[in-house]
Amino acid sequence: TGVFVGTNGASYTTGGIGTANEATIYSVGNVGLAFGTNTTERMTIDSSGNVGIGTGSPDDYRLHIYRGASSLLHLESTTATASIDFTNSGGTARLISQNANLLFNNGTERMRIDSSGNLLVGKTSSNFGATKGIEMYQTATDSVLFATRSSNPAIVANRLTDDGPILQLSKDGSTVGSINVSGGRLTITSDNGSTGGGLRFSSIWIAPTDRLGALSDNTHDCGTAIARFDDIYATNGTIQTSDRNEKQDIEALNDAEQRVAQACKGLLRKFRWQDAVAEKGDDARIHFGIIAQDLQDAFAAEGLDAGRYAMFISSTWWEATETYTDDDGVEQTRTDTYETQAEAPEGATERTRLGVRYPELLAFIIAAI
Repeated sequence: TGVFVGTNGASYTTGGIGTANEATIYSVGNVGLAFGTNTTERMTIDSSGNVGIGTGSPDDYRLHIYRGASSLLHLESTTATASIDFTNSGGTARLISQNANLLFNNGTERMRIDSSGNLLVGKTSSNFGATKGIEMYQTATDSVLFATRSSNPAIVANRLTDDGPILQLSKDGSTVGSINVSGGRLTITSDNGSTGGGLRFSSIWIAPTDRLGALSDNTHDCGTAIARFDDIYATNGTIQTSDRNEKQDIEALNDAEQRVAQACKGLLRKFRWQDAVAEKGDDARIHFGIIAQDLQDAFAAEGLDAGRYAMFISSTWWEATETYTDDDGVEQTRTDTYETQAEAPEGATERTRLGVRYPELLAFIIAAI
């Protein structure tokens, strides 16, 4: 019923202020100040000025609140807007939890960091294949971003003001390509330092570009000797430049070339592709054409080098077989290809494939008829 000043039993070792039966403010061993209710210590200010609520030994923070398994802190505002403002200068704001950290808005969970450290936005559990939302994983050795959305684009990227990259792709910190807007149109480019190339898309055509997305004329091939397209379906045939103003050394076939052309006429054969027979057996279809080695020999018989004529193609590359372990821990093998011997590892196998440009071959044969 009054104010007590002084010691009050073993619990209050130095002195306090409170009722005759309970000191509610008291010193703790001359090293701090404690506040209590109902004979229980509730808050402590230690000798360093750190405040502990629910703990008599606050960690080295200005405020340390502890409450076992129950909710720790409830902030409520009845105004139209409410915020929590963390301000520091050169420090770090940290939120530490043994389980998930959740962020709610308007009574609904909007974001969480689960117990594994994965960031989930718009979803409460990881399920990339079926549940809408964003998942971001980060471990010591891996990181990945998943976006899932129903009936709409999962990722939308918008560049303002000028042309340039919308999405940049890198390997080990170096740019290897990008998805751009160039000339107001979608452009996909690769980047190999000072070289590279890409494709620009319009409503009615697809055109090659350089590594920066500018249109590039007469510089890029479609496919390579080691990565060929199969069939090409088109309404019309290819249009090949044949302008006199872009040609030189225009001559009629000489006698040796005439004899080679005559010989080529008799070298046309029917055949079936080995891979087609392996896949389809007797149903593999019959093709017509010339054997590139026979064409090469026909030129050689007249003392001519087939490699000097654009109808004859000889492509060489190198292959190396590598063993690796996939994401499931299963050992696999793969064959990597290299365009030059300098790029290939030691022990790589050299491969050569011969080819023919049929429009030029047929024009060559017709010239001798």
